[in-house]
Amino acid sequence: MRFSNWTGAVGILRWYGVAVGGFLFVRAVSTLAGSASFAVPGTGWRSLFQLVAVAILVTGFVWPKAMRIAVAAVTVIYLLATVSELVNGTVLLGAIPVDMRDRIVHPLIALLGAAALYLPMAVENARLRARKLPGRP
Repeated sequence: MRFSNWTGAVGILRWYGVAVGGFLFVRAVSTLAGSASFAVPGTGWRSLFQLVAVAILVTGFVWPKAMRIAVAAVTVIYLLATVSELVNGTVLLGAIPVDMRDRIVHPLIALLGAAALYLPMAVENARLRARKLPGRP
C-alpha cells in the first residue's frame, strides 16, 4: 500500500477505518479481557457486535475497492443502532446492553461515517466543476 493511498479525498475512508476500527477493537478487547458476560443482555455480546464492525472495516483494507462499501455498512449498522436506542434505550437487539457511552458513541460513529462517505464525493464534484469553468486552460 502506497502512502498516496492515505492522502487526499480517498484517504478519508481509510482514516475513518483506522480511527473507528481501532477504537472499536480496543473497546471490544478490553471488555472481553475484563471478564465480559455472555448472559442476555451481556457485555460480551457488545464486544462481538464491535468486533463484527471491525471485521467489516478490515475487509475494506484487504480489498481497497470495497472500502466505501465497508464504511457504508458500518455507518448503516450504527445508524440503525442509534435509532433502535431511541425506541428501547437499554438493550440493543435483545442481547446487547446500552449504556451512556453507547448513546454518544453510536451516533458519533454514524455521523463520522456519513461525513467520510460524503466528503470524497464533494471534493470530486468540486474538482470536476473547476475543470469546466470557462477561461481555464
